[in-house]
Amino acid sequence: MVFPFTKKEPQAPPPDPMVLLAEAQEFLETENFEGALEKFDELCALPVQSPLPLLSRATCRLQLKKYEGVVEDSEKVLKFLNTDIEGHNEEGCTTVHSLALMRMAKAYKELGKVDEAKNAVMRKNVIEHKLGRDKNDNEDEDQEERTKRVQEEKDMAEEWKEKGNAEFKEQNWNKALEFYRNGLGYDLYNPKLHSNACLTLIKLKRYTQALKHAEQCILLEPAWVKGYYLKGLILSSESKIELAKEVLQKALSIEPDNKQIKDLLEEVEARVDYVESRLRRRKAADKQQPANPSDGKDSSDSANEKEREVLVEDVDSDEDYCNEDGCRTPKKIKLRVTRKQIFDTVVEVGAAALGIAVVWWLVSDSD
Repeated sequence: MVFPFTKKEPQAPPPDPMVLLAEAQEFLETENFEGALEKFDELCALPVQSPLPLLSRATCRLQLKKYEGVVEDSEKVLKFLNTDIEGHNEEGCTTVHSLALMRMAKAYKELGKVDEAKNAVMRKNVIEHKLGRDKNDNEDEDQEERTKRVQEEKDMAEEWKEKGNAEFKEQNWNKALEFYRNGLGYDLYNPKLHSNACLTLIKLKRYTQALKHAEQCILLEPAWVKGYYLKGLILSSESKIELAKEVLQKALSIEPDNKQIKDLLEEVEARVDYVESRLRRRKAADKQQPANPSDGKDSSDSANEKEREVLVEDVDSDEDYCNEDGCRTPKKIKLRVTRKQIFDTVVEVGAAALGIAVVWWLVSDSD
């Protein structure tokens, strides 16, 4: 006997991926991107063993202006192993990752995220550069010739880097920077050249330009903590200590035993603590009531006198700061002036001015 509740409805067999792909292709040929997207949604819902369905869905979403979805699919593609795309060279893209990054760059651009779009293009260029496929002005150049040319360019970049290092040791910052930039002209995606140029610009206190090189280091070599260290150093020098702290903590998460990062982070945290303690003291001082005077005045008179007082406070610096010698506490000058004293001073100055005017009138009249 079979009980009714034990009966199971027969389940439909899972869709054939090849059939879904063929149907999606038919929709694409007629530019029916909505129909193609439905098929790619079904295809991507299956256990995905290839990045191509995700990449195709990203293409459909891009045509339909669903840009957030494009970024999401592109990120998923980047988690797959990078492979070549045979017979495909769209926009200089020869690999799956390159094509996903170009899709991502277009989506970010439409979303108004210009920096993210530039970073995606840079990541794509790095991939193609490492494969020796980023420059192909001569279509007759075969792979062997292209590989040889790329190696020669890297050798030239290394020579300029060594020349820059020699000038850096002599503290010829401008000359060193010139040589590092010459090297970048041959190998734009060399993280060491970017880090050296960044450090030189820090020596020249040109922090805005230095920050760009530090960010390029992070983009080109995310696992190399040097870029994070330089960025943290720049932000600290610009008194952006909270941002510097975040960057350095990220660096320590990558390389927990790096002493250079630890030392800089301790210095930055000390500055954070110092500023926070200064703010707490100021808030406490604002809340604190002045003590009652003991000069024989009654409480009402003393209260009225306090209301007439004006507190003048000044410091001998525009801002608090810390450096390698420690934190400097600004010197304060406090003056208490009553309204009566201000009134008396104004009267005296007015009387003096009136006397000068009278004397001048008498002298002029006598002439």
